[in-house]
Amino acid sequence: MSKIKTANSDITIVGGGLVGLSAALALQGSGQTIKVIEASSLHHPESGGLNARSIALSYSSIQIFRGLGVWQSIRNQAAAIRDIHVSSQGHWGVTRLSASELELDAMGYVIESRLLAASLLEKVEASEHIELLTGARFESIETGDEARIGYQIEGQRYQQLSSLAIIADGANSSARKQLGVEHNSVDYGQAAIITNLEFSKPVEAMAYERFTEQGPLAVLPLGGKRYACVWTRNIEDAEALVQLDDGEFIEELQRCFGFRMGYIEAIGQRFSFDLQRVQARRLISGHCLLIGNAANALHPVAGQGFNLALRDIATLYDLLGGQNMSDLDDETKLSLLAEYETNRKAEQNRVIRLGDGLVSLFSNQLPVLNHIRAGSLAALDLVPPLKTQVALAGMGMTFGGNALLRGHL
Repeated sequence: MSKIKTANSDITIVGGGLVGLSAALALQGSGQTIKVIEASSLHHPESGGLNARSIALSYSSIQIFRGLGVWQSIRNQAAAIRDIHVSSQGHWGVTRLSASELELDAMGYVIESRLLAASLLEKVEASEHIELLTGARFESIETGDEARIGYQIEGQRYQQLSSLAIIADGANSSARKQLGVEHNSVDYGQAAIITNLEFSKPVEAMAYERFTEQGPLAVLPLGGKRYACVWTRNIEDAEALVQLDDGEFIEELQRCFGFRMGYIEAIGQRFSFDLQRVQARRLISGHCLLIGNAANALHPVAGQGFNLALRDIATLYDLLGGQNMSDLDDETKLSLLAEYETNRKAEQNRVIRLGDGLVSLFSNQLPVLNHIRAGSLAALDLVPPLKTQVALAGMGMTFGGNALLRGHL
């Protein structure tokens, strides 16, 4: 094998998914050179229509994308969530959350992942300060006076030296493992079934969160008759449901969801994945920092995974305050990263407690809890201040403000 080639950058990001690309766009200020290392090509075609993958963006995420100059290019491709209907299957008690009560146009939006990725990729490739390396297989990482990242492209080995390495390579992060950062893992004994649906009587801009015996069912607008569906079941049932033909699956789902939007007329491809929570015990190691699923992979019940990662990025941007990482002395860098960890751990732990609390409360079939759940939803609907706090938490607006949260760099 040929000799290792060495290069320098102010910041290196390991992982070029939605989180990694967003981080690169946010941190490119002050003339910082940023290198993004990604194993895939990022240009492989993805399905649209009823087979599209999608992602829900909270209000705080929309503000962050406004600041990054991304929102303008995707606004017309996203479907607004203006109202949220929360219920518990087979029990009384309903909560309704509305953007109009908060004097907002929308509480969030849903967009196909491929459209968001394409917009981020276009902005990254147009930047003079970001170098995106695709087909780059991560091999190693060390941290001392600086971060040293080893990777390989077509048999040629490289070493990247950086003042800061951002680890964004997913829940099963190889970089996190090599850094020796331990993590806690919780197996929920559940699986999420993902699919898209078309309803006969869609309700514009309405999202539904329905708690069932085995876990939550989320139905989110994609525009027109199309809705994204995330259905949590126990693992055995999820495997069986995915194997049903379209008619049988629709019948089971209709029984669970009801007829709020009429009949399910069409369904896309279905797949399922087991649900686990992975939480890194530390967010930093030397000059390396973990974000996204490498730091926290969450249950989808609160829809906070990607949105939480964007707030991580916004916090780091705010702490840097336009400074170039390479211009800071080592003590200042480490102090800044320690402040970041303290700041973000607080909100991350709150989000995890909220998600786990919802899973425990609404996936337990003890009779007494059935009444507590129903009463909680009804009471929440009747107490506007409490309902507002729940809505603001879901929109990511309770963690403190910064420039990106206000929608500008």
